[in-house]
Amino acid sequence: MTTLPGDTILAMATMEYVASWASELNRGRFTIVRDDVGLDGLHDRGLQSVRALSPSLRRVMVMAAVDEPPPGPHIYRVRGALTVGSESGVSASLQGDRQLTLIRLPGSLVRGPCHSDGAVTIDEQQWTEVPGMSTTVTLRRPRDRVLLVYHADCHPAGFSYQAHFTILRHSDVGGTSNLGLSAEFGLERVSSDYAASSEYPVGILCDTPGSLGPHTYSFAARVVNTGVSSDATPVVVGYSGAITAIILPTR
Repeated sequence: MTTLPGDTILAMATMEYVASWASELNRGRFTIVRDDVGLDGLHDRGLQSVRALSPSLRRVMVMAAVDEPPPGPHIYRVRGALTVGSESGVSASLQGDRQLTLIRLPGSLVRGPCHSDGAVTIDEQQWTEVPGMSTTVTLRRPRDRVLLVYHADCHPAGFSYQAHFTILRHSDVGGTSNLGLSAEFGLERVSSDYAASSEYPVGILCDTPGSLGPHTYSFAARVVNTGVSSDATPVVVGYSGAITAIILPTR
């Protein structure tokens, strides 16, 4: 893709995968790169991490990121790697359909990407905003919509864990709203209960604030105790992560 000054690119990828392992010590890692530069940020930890406690389970992974390339021709690719414990013969295979989509966005409508300020430990059951992962928009018309794109990493501190992620909208009119399915669940859950799953929260959603603003969107996380434990296992979030707001004007 050849970009012009001020262009931003929404990059999205979906793939079906099957992991051969059954261990919490192994991970499959995937990312999108532009000219060999990972879109997840400086640490290059990848945009998605997959786990499996049972082999040969077929799952779908999703990656999404907003890129700010310099003007000129660029090549976008999807890459994968494995990090393993002491096992040998570990592999992950891609099966079925896979897709990489690039959408050019005019920079005048994009607020972000706003990257995390660094890793933070989430150890509370109340929603905690990740520093740096927030962006503010002001709309021209009350019926304008906002397309939100976010991604972050998640690193549990133990083998039994449950973490939830969401986006909070702070507005002068209406106060704070949780854009998730509910105030408790949020938008996404990462849990050790899943036999096979993707562990890095990622999402694209459309919001209609209903007023001109300003509206500030913040990425937040919380942990929940699992099993018979009275404590919630912490997770570390924010080695990489970003949130972007794209204004969708109406007439």
